[in-house]
Amino acid sequence: MIAPNVIISTAGHPVLPILREHNFVYNFPVYIGKNVWIGSGVQILPDVTIGDNSVIGAGSVVTRDIGANVVAYGSPCKAVRPIGEKDRKYYFKNYELDVIE
Repeated sequence: MIAPNVIISTAGHPVLPILREHNFVYNFPVYIGKNVWIGSGVQILPDVTIGDNSVIGAGSVVTRDIGANVVAYGSPCKAVRPIGEKDRKYYFKNYELDVIE
């Protein structure tokens, strides 16, 4: 799931000024796993992998790989916690799920 205003950038420019003066650019792929949720306004930079089932919080800037089954956010984006038992009970903050497994 990809929310509004997400940027997935595969292109970039080097930091070294002489290379930029000569119009040097690069492109690297971005890999997004299965069942990933990317929040509003996230920016994903080149050469990044986001693992299966992970959640990327709104406004994050993903500059390096994020593993599978984690909640990650920030600038730069970092894994904050694994997806786990609490997520089986609550779907948002302290709002409990009312379904039976």
